[in-house]
Amino acid sequence: MFTPFVDGEAVAALLVAAAVCAVLVIKTRSTWSRLMRVGDLGAVQAAHSTPTPRLGGIAVFVAVVAAALLALPGWESLWVLLLTAAVPLFLSGAAEDLGFPVAPAGRLAAALASSALVVWFSGTWISHTGVPVLDLLLAWSPLAIVISVVAAAAVAHAFNLIDGLNGLAGSAALIGALSLLGTALSVNDMEVAVIASVLAAAVLGFLLFNFPFGTIFFGDAGAYTVGFLLAWMGILLAGRHADVTPFAMLLALFWPLADLTLAIVRRYQRKSPLSAPDRLHFHHLVLRSLEIAAFGRSRRSIANPVATAVMLPLIAAPALAGFLLHDRPAEAMAALAIFFVLYFALYLAGMRFAVNGLRNAPVVGRRDGSKGLPAAE
Repeated sequence: MFTPFVDGEAVAALLVAAAVCAVLVIKTRSTWSRLMRVGDLGAVQAAHSTPTPRLGGIAVFVAVVAAALLALPGWESLWVLLLTAAVPLFLSGAAEDLGFPVAPAGRLAAALASSALVVWFSGTWISHTGVPVLDLLLAWSPLAIVISVVAAAAVAHAFNLIDGLNGLAGSAALIGALSLLGTALSVNDMEVAVIASVLAAAVLGFLLFNFPFGTIFFGDAGAYTVGFLLAWMGILLAGRHADVTPFAMLLALFWPLADLTLAIVRRYQRKSPLSAPDRLHFHHLVLRSLEIAAFGRSRRSIANPVATAVMLPLIAAPALAGFLLHDRPAEAMAALAIFFVLYFALYLAGMRFAVNGLRNAPVVGRRDGSKGLPAAE
């Protein structure tokens, strides 16, 4: 159980995140309108139809820092070390959100640098899996450190890929944080438990404005930083507790990782650059299927949050399995494999439905008299 003091930190994080989001939403519609990324509407992967601030990550980061100041942890506490290490990644994302272009390679370098700082500060990395062959490889510290740093950077990038629909990235982050919180409490790791509870509360404060209406999004700063913090909480739990398997931590963060895996496979098959955006993510598929089956594109403002709601059970199921199987490596590894198979199977089935739906949709004419896209478009 949490102490009242811990509850106070979480409440503070929720209130600060909500307050900062409210200010950003109001101000970007008036005096701070220059901070709106109007060009986002023309992006290949865009799923909204009105300019929307991408500054929610600033609200979440400020909220977590405020909670840390309220707690007044020691300078060598895990909380301070994680927030300090996250600064390079947060700043690179915030620069992009504020209109100062940062190349994908630059953001990747920042993610790797921030992860390397956590290893340096904490002296912790993935050192075991419960699988003898893999544990033999991880016994060599340099390899284990590289795997840990790259894995955390991958999770950070994965969260950025799913920050497209109202509530999607925030819900995945909240569910992942709660899964990690449950595991931390199970192994009596109160340091990680406090951070997980505060991050969950801050994300919830952001979600009040992100779902269902999508008045603000995480942006690069939020998606990268939240993904980074979640990844390292999982790595620290596995690294500090022999009875916590990394496979369970992967289950807690399954949805963004599955989306990243699918994107890599898809772009490799299409011979596209790995950093090239597209509209073929799982959430785009669900959104398109709902538009074909029920809403049409003219009611995307409704289809958008409904698509997230449809995916919530799919996001929560592996995270719940991660919590329940945190101390059972073989079962967690099997569950991870099963969820990946189900994920890809659902995606392929959805693609067939979407393609058939578009093929059978009536064609409407453009104003110039030429033929346009199917009516569902």
